[in-house]
Amino acid sequence: MAAYAAVVLWIGWRTGRGHQTTDDLFLGGRRIPAWAAFLSMVATELSAATYIAVPAASYGGDWAYLQFAFGALAGKLVLATWFIGRYHQMRLVTVYGFLERCFGRRVELLSSWFFLVGRLFASGSRLFIGALAFSTVTGQPMVPSILIAGVVAGIYTLSGGIRAVIWTDTLQGAVFVIAAVTALLVVLGNVGGFGGVWDAAGSAGKTQVFHFPALGGPTAAEIWQSFMTHYVSASSGFFVALFGGFFLTLASHGTDQDMVQRLLTTRDGRRGGAALVGSAITNFPLSALFLLLGTGLWAFYQSDLAGSVVEYDISDNKRIFPIFVLHEIPVGLRGLIFAGLFAAAMSSMDSALNALATTWVVNIRRDVKDPEDRLRMTRRATVVLGVLLVGAALACVVWAEAMAASGFGLIDLALGSMTVLYGGLLGAFLVGMATRRGSERSVMTGMLTSGVLGLALLLQPLYVPGGEVVVAWPWWIILGTAVSFGIGVLGDGKRRGA
Repeated sequence: MAAYAAVVLWIGWRTGRGHQTTDDLFLGGRRIPAWAAFLSMVATELSAATYIAVPAASYGGDWAYLQFAFGALAGKLVLATWFIGRYHQMRLVTVYGFLERCFGRRVELLSSWFFLVGRLFASGSRLFIGALAFSTVTGQPMVPSILIAGVVAGIYTLSGGIRAVIWTDTLQGAVFVIAAVTALLVVLGNVGGFGGVWDAAGSAGKTQVFHFPALGGPTAAEIWQSFMTHYVSASSGFFVALFGGFFLTLASHGTDQDMVQRLLTTRDGRRGGAALVGSAITNFPLSALFLLLGTGLWAFYQSDLAGSVVEYDISDNKRIFPIFVLHEIPVGLRGLIFAGLFAAAMSSMDSALNALATTWVVNIRRDVKDPEDRLRMTRRATVVLGVLLVGAALACVVWAEAMAASGFGLIDLALGSMTVLYGGLLGAFLVGMATRRGSERSVMTGMLTSGVLGLALLLQPLYVPGGEVVVAWPWWIILGTAVSFGIGVLGDGKRRGA
């Protein structure tokens, strides 16, 4: 573990050697190869949420999560052909400069604050998930686990900027994919191979991918109740996952500086778009890998397949993968898996921290013009925002305990937390991209209204009787985007243009 931390710190130092400008820290001089941007994006998309939460989902359920990959593919194709090239043509440092050119300075500021707040919470939830696994396999309490991952990721991000993020993410992505494959081979070796697992899981209905729930009847009340149960309150239906994944991807990869920044480091929009589409295609086999790992864990812990009864607690589904690593992985290989868990925790933080600092300096404090002053401000912002991001992860510890009874799982936390403010952002960007309407006032009103709606949807279990989630998280971003866009286009259209 110490050796792995030393390697990523060395990469941060190596990429940050010599005098750097803010352009180097923010965009790597726009000289990052498309393949490196692609690998970095894949690594960040995997992160702790995929590494821990996806096996937990298939362990306790089936392969419904894979449905979201189809929506993500459609969203990335739209972004690659419509958004990314335009961002490069405008030579943007952050995507929020696009809204400034369309609607003015106040919209730029509001969108930047939306991103800062939303990304702190979303990345904090991912750091929490990674630290959850790290805590399980090392025996450390949650707070030190979060602090260790946060400090290491913060140091190399501070040293090397976006270049350090991209190259360390490339390493970390490789490490935790290799670790996942290793764990899967160990699981399959203990349950008679792939065929035995697949047959047993298929018989139990645990390999189902597509869900097309039928509406009940014959009365209108029964149809409505069935619709609310299967299409509004649940996130497992195909069409819910398709549209939810599509809108979530448009927001996360088109309006979120964390993801877009690495696409802006390439030489042009064509290379950035190719990296984006490549990550969409790679998402399918990687998601299948982690889903199969969870299914294999389910088979392993069935006494008739494993051939033995475990003598440790496996009741906590969300920790099932790190529990398996701790008790079943042989010595030697265990160190590799530990490194993968550590990588998952750090990759949840590094790129977000760089994007947050970039947005603070470029969009919020853009009045600072002196290059040396901007460089010092960027480094100070990285430190302060790193502390806040770790604080958000610590807050997720309390949040997860409060929401445990509602059935709000790790995937819901990781993906749902992104939708609170991103519907407002996506609606504003669509007004700017797809129409010639919208004004500063209408776009800001739409974003704020959407944000209030998103917060109300996130807090459902706190005020809905029984602590239930009435509207599932894939709908949050769809509704938020519709509200933001619908109000935004009401403006008179006398805007600056972009």
